[in-house]
Amino acid sequence: MNTLVPNEAELHAYVDGQLDPARLAQVESYLASNPEAQARVEEWRRGADALRVALMNMGPLPANPRLDPKYIRANMRSRFQRQLALCASLVLVLGLGGAGGWQARSMRVEASAPAPMQDAVEAHRIFATDRLRPVEMEGGDAAGLQSWLSTRLGRPLALPDLNTYGFKLLGGRLLATDDGAAALLLYEDAKGQRMSFYVRPSTRQDGVHGTRDELGLSTKYWFRNGYGFAVVGQKDDPHTQEVQQAIESAI
Repeated sequence: MNTLVPNEAELHAYVDGQLDPARLAQVESYLASNPEAQARVEEWRRGADALRVALMNMGPLPANPRLDPKYIRANMRSRFQRQLALCASLVLVLGLGGAGGWQARSMRVEASAPAPMQDAVEAHRIFATDRLRPVEMEGGDAAGLQSWLSTRLGRPLALPDLNTYGFKLLGGRLLATDDGAAALLLYEDAKGQRMSFYVRPSTRQDGVHGTRDELGLSTKYWFRNGYGFAVVGQKDDPHTQEVQQAIESAI
């Protein structure tokens, strides 16, 4: 029987015990005849076991009031009310009915819709400024981190290597969105400047992409194969645009 060579996602699934029995036998046969692949899988398994032990011994995370659902809902209500107030003032200026009325309605709809990948910007603002515990799993165990995030995200997740640009991988963490789990990777340079790479499921149309600047941050986002991607960094950092373009080209 000609055993199909398993891809990296299947090898991670094998480590996590998530392969169906038929494919499991094929993967085990492949590993038995490929010592190098077997050694790599065993390294991943040791990393996963070490992670489980660390999580078992880990105490509760410090409370973050900005992640409390009550705070989030109140913040969203406050922003929505401000947007409605802005739209109301526009309606008064433009007048009711006719072309002015339709224009105000269009502006109100646009104002109520969040900017693409806005959650990536919010995640960066919260965790990139956290000097105590910005990540759940550190970047020293890259194989374990990749396996953990890929499994929870539901797709293989490559960890971009930004050493060429002076950024070292700090680690990553999982976040929740309405569309499913999101993965956040944080990087830091020698000066303490941080950049983030954010991935989550998305129902937006593939091919949509763009860049926007706000409050000193530059965000590059794109949508591909049912997922949204964003790279967020300091607007005044000369490496930000280079890193954003490099990650988009590689993913």
